[in-house]
Amino acid sequence: MKLFFSPTSDEWVIFTIIFISIGIFIGVAEFLRHRFHGSPEITRKLVHILTGLLIFFAPNVFYSGIPAILLAVTFITVNFFAIQFNLLKGMHGTNRHSYGTVYYPLSFLILVLLFWDLAPYIISISILVLAVGDASAAIVGENLRFPHLFYLTSDKKSFEGSAVMFTTTLLIVYGSMIYLNIKPPFDPVIIAAVTALFATVFEAVSSRGFDNCTVPLSTAFMLHHFIASPSYHLPEQMVIGIILAVLIGIVSFYFKFLAVSGSVATFLLATIIYGVGGWKWTTPILTFFIASSLLSKFGKAQKKKIEIIFDKTDKRDAGQVVANGGVAGIIILLWHFFPHDTELYYFYIASIAAVTADTWGTEIGTLWKGKPRSIVTLQKVEPGTSGGVSLQGTFGALTGAMIVTISAVIVNSSEFSFPLIALIISSGLIGSLIDSFFGATIQAQYQTSSGKLTEKTTIDGVKTTMVRGIRWIDNDVVNWICAFSGAIVMFLCMHIF
Repeated sequence: MKLFFSPTSDEWVIFTIIFISIGIFIGVAEFLRHRFHGSPEITRKLVHILTGLLIFFAPNVFYSGIPAILLAVTFITVNFFAIQFNLLKGMHGTNRHSYGTVYYPLSFLILVLLFWDLAPYIISISILVLAVGDASAAIVGENLRFPHLFYLTSDKKSFEGSAVMFTTTLLIVYGSMIYLNIKPPFDPVIIAAVTALFATVFEAVSSRGFDNCTVPLSTAFMLHHFIASPSYHLPEQMVIGIILAVLIGIVSFYFKFLAVSGSVATFLLATIIYGVGGWKWTTPILTFFIASSLLSKFGKAQKKKIEIIFDKTDKRDAGQVVANGGVAGIIILLWHFFPHDTELYYFYIASIAAVTADTWGTEIGTLWKGKPRSIVTLQKVEPGTSGGVSLQGTFGALTGAMIVTISAVIVNSSEFSFPLIALIISSGLIGSLIDSFFGATIQAQYQTSSGKLTEKTTIDGVKTTMVRGIRWIDNDVVNWICAFSGAIVMFLCMHIF
């Protein structure tokens, strides 16, 4: 592997030149900021672009990947401490707390580890999209007098900035394929357009500088799928996935299953899952989504009595979509790179079975009269309280896990046996119980002035008082734990018990 091949003396000289050049960029940015009292945002973007242009040529001038790894690790460390001690504002200064300058070299490090041997041109193109496309979008959006703003997460974005991001990315990807003499097995214009759309949407939903990770990694994923992946990853399938994901997002928003941010997150997740795995992988998570969304609309009057408890509504936002489907997305990305690992599919279904069991347990449990009991103390608690379990809710959880598992069996019956089906259902149910345990112990719970428990930090503008748990662990975090638990329990069942 040339990734860890010993560098030559010439490569170390080039590494030193690049390292000094980046240092000069940072120094000049600091000087200009102090000399002309410029905005840290402008100088930061200048460093952002110049560094990216320099890194673009790294795979062409280095044979060994060690200098690139060292460069990335060095600037991850330097940038992290610069943020901690409020140094180098010309490099990382923003009007919000952000680790964007740490994510930048981190994404470069990930790209180097993944593609240095396989397809180094993916590193060059992805970093160029980040350096020029993402920076151009930010510059345009921040300097227009009357931009058309939107919020999908905590950061404001503009339609004009997103349009620039899309156009610039399309031109970079298409132009780079010509410049680097890449001969893709699919229409390069379509590749460029799909990649640009995917990266632009990821940029729109990213906040606090995390687009410095999501933009290059999403670009790299699409380029790998279309150009460098094995033949059983079909380019046409990804195009169909984009169209299917758009339809799902629009229909879900129209029927109020999802908020705007949830629709966008679903678009990204659905694109990845169908584009990589087709119906075999899509059917279980689509079953979860449709069945759970419909179930959430039942018993509105009954649920309205306890809506004060829940932090979020039945219109799922991006956080809820990612909390429920993020682990599934991670697993299918692993399968994209390791397609011969057939067990990943079972971990994937178990993860979805767990979040379905959790959702169905809550939805059905709150429809019944009577009070559930805390999974920890066994004392009665109010319906909807985190960590509350009941016989009816447990039956609902079991039913949800069964429905998702059966949907997977229907589309791919040859890969399942009865013991395997039982293991997946059991893993889903156990995952939902783990969710209840953590919901009763570490999830943040608050109390209103009237003494009612809630997941909300404020109600009608009045702050609630935290009485239990860890402040940053909300329901979304616990749902992540639930999804991971289903997959992990399935792994343990298959390899230990």
